[in-house]
Amino acid sequence: MIKPFFKDDYATIELDDTIPCIRLELNGVPRSSDHYHYVQSKRLELMYKEIKNYPKLHMLTDSRQAGPVLDEDVEHFKSSVLPEMEKAGIRHLAIVIPRSKFTILTIKEMTENTKAISVRYFESLREAKLWLRKMTLA
Repeated sequence: MIKPFFKDDYATIELDDTIPCIRLELNGVPRSSDHYHYVQSKRLELMYKEIKNYPKLHMLTDSRQAGPVLDEDVEHFKSSVLPEMEKAGIRHLAIVIPRSKFTILTIKEMTENTKAISVRYFESLREAKLWLRKMTLA
């Protein structure tokens, strides 16, 4: 079952307990760096709320409709968001990539230095969900 948590014009965050994962769907670009940071903080808030209920909680980012973010937002994700996920026990992050080559490069730059989290990129939401379900059973 999908449980909505947060929604605005840029982002939708929900818990999909059939996988289980926290799904972040992005649309366009954030209004500002503060907005980007707020959305990421909401994702982490849901993660901390739910990780005790799901020992193998995963992350899923649907970036098909996402635009690029600023360099400072890339740095914030790499230096703050990913380490928080790792520390909380997240081990798998599936990212559905957009068509834009530039945005794909940005996404890969954001996730290239993870230590404890396995990051995989997918062309479809269906493939991403299948992989995460397999990781739950592993």
